[in-house]
Amino acid sequence: MKKRMALALLLSSPFVLADSVNDELYSAQAAYRTALRAQSSSSGRVATLQTDIAAAQARIQQAQADIARMQQELQEETAKKAQADSALQAAGQRLNAAWQAAHAAGR
Repeated sequence: MKKRMALALLLSSPFVLADSVNDELYSAQAAYRTALRAQSSSSGRVATLQTDIAAAQARIQQAQADIARMQQELQEETAKKAQADSALQAAGQRLNAAWQAAHAAGR
């Protein structure tokens, strides 16, 4: 009886071992699929971030070009304003002189 049980145990061991190997194979496959999904997701995120960074850098370059253009315009307008201020002051002095002359002639 003991021999039969031992023999039955020995004969059933390869099946238990085979189940254990199959379980490990399925577990390894599942782990591989999980890692592959994570890697694919990360790759997609990396590509998206690279595209977003490139777009942001292009916007920065455009903004810097706009700033340079506006600084040039500001210098030009500042010079025009200085000329207009000077012309206004001269016109004001002329008007004041003409007013005083007209007022003095009317006495």
